Formats: sequence, structure tokens, C-alpha cells
Amino acid sequence: MNILNLRPKEFHIVGILLSMFFSISVASITGATARDAIFLIEFNKTYLSIMYVVIAIVITFIIEAYKKLITKKSQYVLMMVFNIFFIISLLLFHFNLGGWIIPLFYVWIEIVTVITILQFWMLCGNLLNTRQAKRIFPIITAGGSLAAIGTGFLMKPFVKEYGTDNLILLTILSLLFTLFTLQILKPYLKGLNDKEFSKSKKTQGNNLSNSYLKYIAIMVACGAFITKIIDYQFKVMAANTFPEQNSLVSFFATYYIYTGAATLLMQSIITGFILTRFGILAGLLILPTTIMLGSTGFLILGSISAVFILKFSDQVFKFSVNNSVKEILWLPVKAIKK
Repeated sequence: MNILNLRPKEFHIVGILLSMFFSISVASITGATARDAIFLIEFNKTYLSIMYVVIAIVITFIIEAYKKLITKKSQYVLMMVFNIFFIISLLLFHFNLGGWIIPLFYVWIEIVTVITILQFWMLCGNLLNTRQAKRIFPIITAGGSLAAIGTGFLMKPFVKEYGTDNLILLTILSLLFTLFTLQILKPYLKGLNDKEFSKSKKTQGNNLSNSYLKYIAIMVACGAFITKIIDYQFKVMAANTFPEQNSLVSFFATYYIYTGAATLLMQSIITGFILTRFGILAGLLILPTTIMLGSTGFLILGSISAVFILKFSDQVFKFSVNNSVKEILWLPVKAIKK
């Protein structure tokens, strides 16, 4: 019995995509943990809210520039070039991390995360059709949960032995592994080049598609706004509770272990069932409902445990049901508009 509900020809490509998402997730988790711990302890954490604004502005310009690139280069070339560039830049940060370089590093890690994840899901969207996505996306996103569990267990002894700064080396190793999986995936990427993007650019005047994009944008904006408020509360309370860098990393590691395990449970048992049995709308309603309940608990208690549960709910449902639904919503959108 095929418990994964995969076709025989799909096993190889799903295994590669799962491995790639695993490595991208490890890079994201180790990079974000190093960034948060270093910024919150070695820099002034009152600037954290400003960092969110700076990141939003910078990412806007980065995405605009990236939009121009995708009409000229193949996805394979773009992923290769960006990953190599990110690896070199992180090595430079590793040897020069101090003073005002810390907030720059904070922003840069977000850029690395956004671009690598954006490239990955655009790749998946062009390799898989909508029917395949409903079955396969929950399996692929399980790679992120496995990464959170494994990285959570790894970070505690690693930081104790080598220090928080060297977490950046794990980020670099993960990006190197991403390059390796990209090479294995290369035979499947034939035809996914600039011709597809050029073709989609000619048809971008579709009014229905523009309305569809508008509603996706509203949904994403609302979700991002709420998530950043939760993230700010979580990080500031964590830094106040754990004022020593290694203990803060240990707390973040514990958080990733619990959220990774819960998300994996959601992805392996619940997400696929919800999407196939109740549809996309039901999947979209789960995250705001759980955040509303978690926020009520935080307002009543106002403790580190309460904000942990709130952040836990946001993370688990966002990276299981909600993420799978969002990626499915993007599938009908022309590549140039993505």
C-alpha cells in the first residue's frame, strides 16, 4: 500500500524536492537563530521593531529587481547563482560580525530566506500541476518539519561546543547541500527557462487574474502583520527571560523541536485529509482561528509560556495547512506574476 499516495514516477522527484526543502529549512532555521540571538543579546533589542520595517522596505526592492531577472535567466541558473552568492556573503559576515554589521546581518538573513524559499516554490509550481500539488506539497513541506526537529536537537550541543556565531557555518553547509540537490534535479528542469516567463508576460493583462492576485495579496499582508506582532512579543520576552546568548539559543532550539514535531504530525496526517476532504477554504480558516484563540490566552496570562503557545500555534498551522494552501493558490498564476 502506497501510504504517501504517490505515483511510481513521482517518488524520485519528490525525494529530491523533499531533500532540497529540508536543506533550505535548515539554512533558514540556523541563520535565523544566529541572527536573533546575536541581535537580541549583543545589539539593542529596542531596535527590533525598526528592523521589521527595514526588512519590509528592502525586500520590496529586492523582489522588484528579482522580477526583472526571471525574464532573462532559467530557474536553474538563478538558483545556482543566488545560492553561491549567499554562501560567499555569509562567509564574509561570519568573519566580520560586530557593531553595525549585526543589523545588516539581520536583514541579510531575511533576504537569503525569502529568495531561497521563493525560488524553491516557484520551481515546484512549474514542475507539478494542481492535482499533483494537493498530494505532494504536504509531503514536501514535511521536510521543513524534519529540519526543525533535527536542527533543534543539533543546535544545543553545537552552540555549547562552538558558540552561537558558528551557527552561520551550518547555514552555509545547508546552502551547499541545496546546490547538490539542484544538480540532481537538473534533468527535470529542461524547458523551465526564460521562454516560459516570456510567454506568461504576454498574457499578464488578464483582469480575473489581477483580481485573484489582489485577494492573495490582502491575505498575505494580513497574515504577515499578525505574524510580526507575535514574533516581536515572542523574541523580546525570550530575550528578557534568557539574557545569556547560549541559553537563548537553547530556548529557540527547544521551540523548533516542539513546533517541528507538531507540524510534522499535521502534515503527515491532517493537512492532506483537510485539503482533499473539506477543500482549500477550510484550510485557510484554520490559522486565523487558532491565532485568535492563542491571542486570547496571551492577553489573559501575559507570560513567556503563553507567548510560546501563541507563537507555537502560528508556526505550526502556518507551515502545515496554511502553507500548502497558499502554494496551491499560486499554481494558476502566470509565472511572471508570481
